[in-house]
Amino acid sequence: MAELKSSKIDPENAKNEYNLFKSSLAQIGTIIVQNVIMLGFGMSLAIPTVVIGSLMSDEVDSGGGDSMTLTETEASWYGSVLLVCHPTGGLLSGVLQEIVGRKWCMALVSVPQLVGWYVLWRAGNAFDLYVSCVALGLSMGLSEAPVLTYVGETVEPRLRGPLSSVSTFTIMLGSFVAYLMSTVMPWRTVAMINMAVPVISFAAVVLLTPESPVWLLSRNRPDEAKKSLAYLRGCVSTADVEDEFSELSIYAGFNKSVDLEQYADCGIDQRRLSYVKYLQINTNDTTNAEIDILANQNQVGFLDTLKSFWSPELNRPFLFIMLFFFFWSFATFIPAKPYLIAVFGEIGLPCTAQWTLVYTSILTLVGTLLNVLTVSKFGKRPITLVSMALCAFSMLGIGMYMLSTTYFSFSSTWIPMILLNALFFFSGYGVFPIPWMLVSEIYPTKGRGIASGLTAALAFLMTFVLTKFFLEMQEWFTLPGLFIVYGSITLVGTLYLYACMPETENKTLQDIEQFFIGDLDDYEDHDNQN
Repeated sequence: MAELKSSKIDPENAKNEYNLFKSSLAQIGTIIVQNVIMLGFGMSLAIPTVVIGSLMSDEVDSGGGDSMTLTETEASWYGSVLLVCHPTGGLLSGVLQEIVGRKWCMALVSVPQLVGWYVLWRAGNAFDLYVSCVALGLSMGLSEAPVLTYVGETVEPRLRGPLSSVSTFTIMLGSFVAYLMSTVMPWRTVAMINMAVPVISFAAVVLLTPESPVWLLSRNRPDEAKKSLAYLRGCVSTADVEDEFSELSIYAGFNKSVDLEQYADCGIDQRRLSYVKYLQINTNDTTNAEIDILANQNQVGFLDTLKSFWSPELNRPFLFIMLFFFFWSFATFIPAKPYLIAVFGEIGLPCTAQWTLVYTSILTLVGTLLNVLTVSKFGKRPITLVSMALCAFSMLGIGMYMLSTTYFSFSSTWIPMILLNALFFFSGYGVFPIPWMLVSEIYPTKGRGIASGLTAALAFLMTFVLTKFFLEMQEWFTLPGLFIVYGSITLVGTLYLYACMPETENKTLQDIEQFFIGDLDDYEDHDNQN
C-alpha cells in the first residue's frame, strides 16, 4: 500500500510561536473535558447488557423488589433499539453541527441522555425500557460526530491520533464503570447515579470548550476563530497564532492574503473566496457583498452535502469507511453485546459470566489506553491489520474449541478464556477505535460535519440489524458456528484493509483529502513534481 506523502501546502504544521508544552496541555485538557460526553456514551452502550442479564435471569432483582421480566423477543428489541435510534441521532448531529456549531451540538447531547437515564430509573414495563433506549440512542448518535469532528479540526497532527482515540477509551471506561457498578448494586440504582453524567458534561462543554476555529471561519467569523485557536494553543495571544491561523484559513477557504498558486488543489469556491479577499482592489459595497456571498457558500446545507457525495472528495472516503465499519461490526463482536452474559455462560469459563463481563471490559479498556499511547509511534494501519487478524483468529479458535467439546469431548476452560482475552483486548486496541479516528480525518472541511454524522448513523444502523437478529442467527448457526462466521468475515476484512487502507497518522488533513481525490499514482506524480 502506497504511503501518503506531505503536500506542498502544510496548513497544520505552520511555524508556531507559542510554547509546545502549553499548547499540548491546552489541547489535551479541552479534549478530555468534552469527552465526559463519551463516558455517558459508554454507560448507555453497556446498560442493555446489565438490564437483560438481570431481567432474563431466574432471580428477581433483590435491590428493590423488582418483579419485571423480559421475554426473549422483548430482550432482542431492547438490546437493539438503542442502536437503531443512534443513526437518527447521527443524522441530526450532522445538521446541528452546521447550524449551531460543534460546541453547542456537544452540549445538546446532555438533554436526551438525562431523559433516558431518568426513564430507565423509573421504568415499570418493557415499553418504558424501549423509551429509555430511544433517548439514550439519540444521545449516542448526537455525541459521536461532533466530538470526532472537533478533534479533527482543532488538534495538531502530532496529537490528533492519540487524542482522537481518547473518545474510544472513554467509551470503554464508561462501559466498564457500568458493568462494575452492576456487580454491587441493582440496575435501577446504576441508572439513577448515571443521571449525574449529562449534567456534568453539559457544564464542562459550555464553560470550558471553545468553538472550533474551522467552523467559525466557515461562518465568516475570523476574529472569534483566531481567539479560539489562541485558547487551544495554550491561552496565548492572537498574535502568537498568526502564522498557523493564516494557514488554517487557507485550508478552510478563508484567507485575506495568499499566493493563489498554493491553492491549486483546493475547491473552486475556496479559491474564488480567497481570490476576492486577496485582490482587495476596491473595498466598496459591491466587493464586500461578493466576499460575503462567497463566504456563505462555505456554509454547506444537508442537501448540498448529499449532492456533493458524487464528488471523489466525499464518496471515496465514505465508501472506504463504510466497508471498514461493516467488517468492524463483526470484528468487535458488538452485536452480541446485549447477550454477553448468556454467551459467556454457554462457552463455559472458569469464572462467572458477570465477572467475566467486568474482566473482559478491563482488557478492552487497557487495549484502548494502549492505543492512545502507541498510535502515534506505530501508526493506524499496522495496528489495525494486526488487531483485525488476531480478533479473527480468536473468534475462529473459540468456535472450533466449542465444536471440539461437542464432538470430541475435549474440555479446557482456560483455552476459551485466553482466546476471549485476546478478542476483547485487540478489539479495544485497534479495531474499535481506529475507524472512529479516521472519521475525524478523511472528510474534507466542506460538509465534514454532515458526512461524519451520516457515517456514524449508517455504521450503527448496520450494527442494529446484526444485533436485532443475533439470537436468530445463533439458532441458525449455533453459537460455535456464529463465532466461525464472524471470524471468517473479519479475516476477509483484514485483507480488504491491507489492500485499501492508507496511513493517516502524522499527515495533515489536506494530505489525507488529496489521497482520496483521483488516481493515487497521479497524486504521487504531482507530489513528486512539487
